Order: sequence, then C-alpha cells, then structure tokens
Amino acid sequence: MLQRMRDNAQSWVAKVIVGVIVLIFALTGWESISRFTSNEQKAAEVNGTVISRMELEQAVSLQRRQLIQQIQQMGNDAFDPSMIDEQRLRTSVLEGLIERALLIKGATDARFNVSEAMIDQLILATPDFQVGGQFDANRFDVVIRNMGMSSRLAFRDMVRQELLIAQLRNGFEATAFATPAERLHLARLEKQTRDFAVIELEANLDAVEIQDEDIQAYYTANQARFMTPEQVVIESLTLSRSGFFDRVSIDEAAVEGLYQREVGNLAEQRRVAHILIESTGEEGRVRIEAARERLEAGEDFATVAREVSEDPGSANDGGDLGYVVRGSFDQAFDDALFALNEGEVSEPVQTSFGYHLIKLTAIQAPDVPSLESMRDSLEQELKAEQAERLFVEASQELANLAYESPDLVEPARALGLDVVTTGPVSRNGGEGITSSPRVMAAAFDEDVLLDKRNSPLIELDADTAVVVRVKEHLRPEQRPLDEVRDEIADLLRYERAVAGAEQQAAELVGGLRSRDLDGEAVAAQVGSQWQTHEAVSRASTEVAQGLLREVFALARPSEAEPSYGHFRRPDGGQWIVRLTGVATPEALESEAESPLYQRFIAGQSGEQDFAAVQERLRETADIERYIGR
Repeated sequence: MLQRMRDNAQSWVAKVIVGVIVLIFALTGWESISRFTSNEQKAAEVNGTVISRMELEQAVSLQRRQLIQQIQQMGNDAFDPSMIDEQRLRTSVLEGLIERALLIKGATDARFNVSEAMIDQLILATPDFQVGGQFDANRFDVVIRNMGMSSRLAFRDMVRQELLIAQLRNGFEATAFATPAERLHLARLEKQTRDFAVIELEANLDAVEIQDEDIQAYYTANQARFMTPEQVVIESLTLSRSGFFDRVSIDEAAVEGLYQREVGNLAEQRRVAHILIESTGEEGRVRIEAARERLEAGEDFATVAREVSEDPGSANDGGDLGYVVRGSFDQAFDDALFALNEGEVSEPVQTSFGYHLIKLTAIQAPDVPSLESMRDSLEQELKAEQAERLFVEASQELANLAYESPDLVEPARALGLDVVTTGPVSRNGGEGITSSPRVMAAAFDEDVLLDKRNSPLIELDADTAVVVRVKEHLRPEQRPLDEVRDEIADLLRYERAVAGAEQQAAELVGGLRSRDLDGEAVAAQVGSQWQTHEAVSRASTEVAQGLLREVFALARPSEAEPSYGHFRRPDGGQWIVRLTGVATPEALESEAESPLYQRFIAGQSGEQDFAAVQERLRETADIERYIGR
C-alpha cells in the first residue's frame, strides 16, 4: 500500500516530467491551428479549433502501429492487422484529439502560459539533442524526424501544448490536500489485519477428454488464430560511431592545447583552520577581537578554537576545515585565505555566517602530470569528439538520402556502407538489429511494408543508427489442422479444466454459505486441508498477492457467520476462502500524520478534481464532428 502511495503521489515536478515524456509519444504534433476551412477537410471542430482529416489520419496510423506492436510483443505474432476494427479505432483516436484540444483551450482560458525561453531551455537541456554535452542542431533534426515530426516548429508546438496541458493538470492536482479524518481513515485501512483460511482446488486437466470433433469445430471457428506469422526479409544500412575513429587524425597542436587546458584546471589546495563567532553585531566583533588577542599573546590556535569557536563541525578538531580550493567559501573568506602565507592568521573577517579568524596551515601544490603520461587519454578524447561530429553529420546525410532514394543503393554508395540482408523474421524480431523493437516497428510500418519506402533513421542507441527497407514480405498463411491439432487439444483441455474448477468452487462455496456443507466436508471433496492465516496485513509477503487482494475485498464476516468466496488462481485453479475476522486499529493518529498518506490522498483527490474539470470542459464546449456524417 505504501508503495502504491509513493507511485501515485502527485507533484509539480513529477507532472512536468510526465508531460515531457508524453510529448515524445503524443499521438500527433499538429501544426497549431488548422490550415483548412472546408468541412470536407475537417474531422472535427472544437470551440473553433479545427482538427483536420490529415491530422486524424496521421494519428490513426500511429495508433494502429502502436497497437499492432503491443499485440505482437504480447506473443501473438500471428495476429492479423486486418482484424482491427478501423471504425472503432478512428472514433477512439478522434475523441482523444478532441480531448486534447479541450485541455489546450482550457489551459489557455485559464491564462496558463509557456514562454519561448522555457521551450528553448527544455530543448537545449534534452540529452537526446546533445553531442558531447552540448546542443547540436543536426542531431536535433535527426531525432525529431525519427519521431515523425515534420519540422522544428511542429516540434515546438507539440512541446508548448504538452506543457500547457501539464500546467492545467497541476493547477488542480498539485493543490489538492487531505483532511486529518481522511488520513486517519486511510491509516486504519492500511493497518487493518484479517484472519482467514484457504483451501486450494486444482484444475484437473487429466480428467478432461477432448474429442476429434471438438478439435475440428474449434479449428473451423478460430482459423485466424492458426496462421503462420507474418514475416519480412529486410535490407539495412548501419552507421556506428566506432567506425569513425579510424577516419580521424589528431595533430600535436591539438593534443598540447587540450593538455594545457587540462592542467590549467588543476588548482592549488590550501589547508585551513578557523575560529567562528556567529554573531555579526558588536558583540561578535568584541568576542573575535578577544580571541585574536589570545593568539597574539602566544596561545595555540587549535586550543582557542576548541574553547570559543561556534562552528560545531570543526571546533573539536581545532578549527580544521581540511584542504580546499579557491571558491569553496564566501568571497571575503576566500580573499583572506588566499592572501595568507603558510602559518599566518588573518585579521577578523566578516561573512554571512559571522566573524572568522582564518589560519593557513599548509599549501599543497597541484600534482601536474606530464604530457606523455596523459597522451593516450588526450588523443582518445580528441578522437571521440571528432568521431562524434562525423557520426552526427553522417547520420543526417543518411536520413536525407534514405528519404530521397527509392532503395538503399545510393545511400550505401554515398556513405561507403554495405547493404545487409536479414530474415525472414517475424514482428517479434530475431538476432542482431532485428532484436530491436524500433527496427521491427519500422519494418512493419505501412510506409515501409506496403509502400516499399526506406524507413526514417532509427537510433538503436547513442552509438548506432540504422535505416531499413523491406526486401520481401511473407504474408500469413493458414496452418493445416494436423499441424495444430495437439495445440488445440491442450488449449481446450485447459479451458474446460479451468471452467470445471470454477464451477466446483462455486458449488462448494454455495454449500458453505447455506450450511449444507462444513469445512471438513469441503476439504474431503477437494482432497486437501485448510491453511489458516491469522492477523495478515495488506503488506504481507507470506501470502500470494493475488489471494491477498481478494481476501481484503471480501465483506466483513458477522459475529455468527464467516464470509466465503472463491477466486481464480494464476494456474487456473481456485482458492476457496473462509474469512473469520477483521481487526482495525483505532489509535493511529500519529501514523496518520505521515506525508505518504497526505500525498496519496491528495493525489487521488487531485485526479478526481481534474477529471471533473475535463467533464466540465466537455459539457460547455462547442464540438462538431464531421467524420461519419
């Protein structure tokens, strides 16, 4: 429960981060206000803002690709995309675009604003747009093109819109709160314990007989499930950052220049001790002067520091602060310290912390390595910088050439790359580059798969980029019945065993509730024993989480009668549960003060508030849908 609180806790920072992440996966980055005016070109109109049919089709295409990829990743590589209900998908996507337009209008009406400087800062600080830690315009273009954005302005519009939506959401969610009564109620639920007994009923697969006619009927009714996987043979061009290291050369002047910059950053270190009087008024000045007089009379600095210094971190060590470099302290402290000779004590120095007496106890000159000892690392760093630049430039060129060329021949010739053929491979991928979900998503994209176009540039990681095209498309074919006979038999046997276990559990629980059966009779029929659990909390790790959720969802038992229930196990069997007791602590006021309870309840309340805002925006909006008319 506490972990769920942490997961659901809402804050401004978290919401902005979520907004930035969402913009990368947004359905579409439409170009702000529609360029079209005729109804034939409109999909919908929301408070005067047009959603064009082009925007809708782009969003539908992207959503379709994501849906197919998700289904394939779940293990169903024989899924036929033609089974997708296109009308339902288009309606769902259109409603999503309408909702987005409503939120942007709501944020604008509420006078939320995203400045151009804010967008610039976000873009400049995004690591994916950087080379060597600095923003690189070429890399920016490569990445946003890979995202499917048509231009930099389109990307900026999408960033602006996502941040506006995030601001609107946080205007409600970040200001929600929890009352003491709500926190106490949640604490009591969290600390509640339950006493119960459980017996396990197996799904008996061996008791199920499957006839040939059952297999034939299932095969006939579900032929789409028994298709060979759709496969492709792909061609690819791969750019690797490491491949550019051999193309760069480093001259001695560059090595020496980098060496001088490196050693120039090495700083002298000074060991310092101080005596601090925290008061900055006249009293502090008098006390620090008294300490200075004791030092001038010959007393040991460390002894005086232990007696009078009000810096608890250093007083017990005689005021010692260790070795420091320039810039470690306030400017006045720094200036006094670096004006001292070794062994000298400063005049009283005033900073924001109070008055100081500063003693320089030692000077440690920087250990400057020789050029030869650093040569290998310096040359490697210079080569890496040049290789990075060449890699980004080549990536941009490959992206442009792939976009303009009908195949990979010209890009390969221009960049000196080899076209590599891989496959056949299904949507689940294979080895090498086909192990990347990005590559397989691109290979099965409609533009690449059906229109035979080259894919956009795909960044496999920070060091590798690839472009692919489909050389051969192997469509799904019906698998013969004899090939899938055993597979169908196993499936039918499992389904019927699970249904049988559920029916038997329901009958046994019905008998327990009506008192026609007792616990011993149920145990005898099941052939197992009741397992008793006492004072089990929601956070218990000794009980299966699926069972624990169901136990805490059961109604409280009465004083005279337990509560009974049956629930499906992950393996298809059943749990039969007898709930006998519920204990709820009362004195939890101090625990209820935990910030976790506050954040969890406030987060839930904030989400409900924002949902109400969304509903209000829908109720008051002028929405005209042109699709389906």
